[in-house]
Amino acid sequence: MKIVSVVFHPLLMATYLSSILFLKAPEFFPRVLPELVPKFVLIVFITTCLMPALSIFLLRTFSYISNLELTQRNERIRPFIFIAFYYAAASYLFADKLRMGPLFMTVMISVSILIVLLLVITRWFKISIHSAAIWGGVGFIAALIVTTGLDTGCFFYLLILAAGLTSSSRLFLGYHQPKEVWFGAMFGFVFSFLTIVLFF
Repeated sequence: MKIVSVVFHPLLMATYLSSILFLKAPEFFPRVLPELVPKFVLIVFITTCLMPALSIFLLRTFSYISNLELTQRNERIRPFIFIAFYYAAASYLFADKLRMGPLFMTVMISVSILIVLLLVITRWFKISIHSAAIWGGVGFIAALIVTTGLDTGCFFYLLILAAGLTSSSRLFLGYHQPKEVWFGAMFGFVFSFLTIVLFF
């Protein structure tokens, strides 16, 4: 179960989601030639996963946090601020410099807002970020299926399976109580689903 939490870490969700969108909905990215897709996904990975992960590692190195899993609720504030900054910077990069389409920008901006909301919630409640992130991905894809008729093939079902396994792994590893996982899953899904339905 540990490997599930690592493979579907919240910082990897933007990379996975952008990969699915580039692969299954290329019509939403007319400026991106097929041969450039790997480079764009790499940029997403660097800005939304690698850089935040390095920041968290540095916080651990200098003892600002006790572990990389961020199991202590009060230790999540600094890492979340860093993550929110990187996502906001990535949103600006893709909007102003790379001129990505409205779908990608809607997803990036809404994820940035979601991170800030999770930061606020975390001050009072240890919500499962893993559950919120992966079920947020499910919410995005589900909304696109409903609003645009997007055909994701088996990816959507695999994503649901991954979401279930990830949520279960958080319980199995003892990092969260059931209510923390359920609330994270519902919050991530509903927020992401409504973002696409209302703003795209």
